[in-house]
Amino acid sequence: MNRTGEPSVEALLARIAALQVENRQLTERVVRLEEELALARLHRFAPRSEKHVDRLFNEAEQAADEDDAGSETDNIAELPDTGLPPVESTTGKKRGRRPLPANLPRERVEYDLPDDQKACPCCRGQMHRMGETVTEQLHIEVKAKVLQNVRFKSSNMGAAIAIAPGSMPLS
Repeated sequence: MNRTGEPSVEALLARIAALQVENRQLTERVVRLEEELALARLHRFAPRSEKHVDRLFNEAEQAADEDDAGSETDNIAELPDTGLPPVESTTGKKRGRRPLPANLPRERVEYDLPDDQKACPCCRGQMHRMGETVTEQLHIEVKAKVLQNVRFKSSNMGAAIAIAPGSMPLS
């Protein structure tokens, strides 16, 4: 039943077997590459530290356990023990940039209210200087110096506070 030019059944069966072997090898390679990709993603995106694993607190589980133990008659809510260490103090790392070195020369640029704006808008009394806000920025020309921008604050014994306008840099 073979026509001329067509392969025999044995040749087709041998080709099928070869293709199945190649398919199995490629499937194994795909699985191996997927495992390598998953491992690479794990190394790249996984958390670097497992410090908080033991600090997990599930309020729903705690509430369900309390309900199963029986309801108590007192209405005072007690805070659950989270297992976290007690907070010693709220002093943390100081935010902002480090202060500029003290050995750099400083030039003060002062901003003050004009005399006509130093009157209290409530009682029209004269405002007196009560403080100042100083910010520093590094200004580099041929040599480095620190510009101190000072805006004076004025007040009349507790009624109102006015701060001198000026182009102050952001701190």
